[in-house]
Amino acid sequence: MKNAGLLIFLIPLAAFSQCGRCDSIKYTVSSAVFETDSGTMRFTFFENEAPVHVKNFKDLVSSGYYNGKIFHRVIPDFVIQAGRDSTADKATIPAEIKKMHFKGSLAAARLGDNFNPEKRSDKYEFYVSIKELPHLDGKYTVFGRTVEGFETVKKIVSAPRDSTDNPLEEIKIKKAYLEKYFDTEKYEFYKNKKEKE
Repeated sequence: MKNAGLLIFLIPLAAFSQCGRCDSIKYTVSSAVFETDSGTMRFTFFENEAPVHVKNFKDLVSSGYYNGKIFHRVIPDFVIQAGRDSTADKATIPAEIKKMHFKGSLAAARLGDNFNPEKRSDKYEFYVSIKELPHLDGKYTVFGRTVEGFETVKKIVSAPRDSTDNPLEEIKIKKAYLEKYFDTEKYEFYKNKKEKE
């Protein structure tokens, strides 16, 4: 009888272990880590909504393209922007405009409608929203979000700048790389949603 009791006790533990493992796999996602002069930021991606942008960004990160680039545009209560390179081609990618601009959203820069009626995104330049920016919704492609390091974003955007919104002192991306990340915010959101059903 003792063995039977032990078996009954072990089955729930095994089930719990399997459930935890499933959650770990389900909510472990690809992320990009950007180490800057002002601190570190981590971004995750909207793979389903903007697959072309996500692949393009990941490829650039993996190639080392962003290493050494600077944040060339910082506007309080608006955005920080980086990725410009005068030596790179002027390539664009098709718009994938589905997500709204929220605090910490990661989006692609682009030329204005006069030169770019299709709203195609710049292949290299990206920006991070400091807050909700509804006037940009439907105009630019949002393809990711800041999941760690928003304090770094705030530090960068508050840097002294000139009349053209360039930081007076360079703020450099020292290193950018891809890394797996357990998305606790996403996990908690779906966990709470399931508990309410």
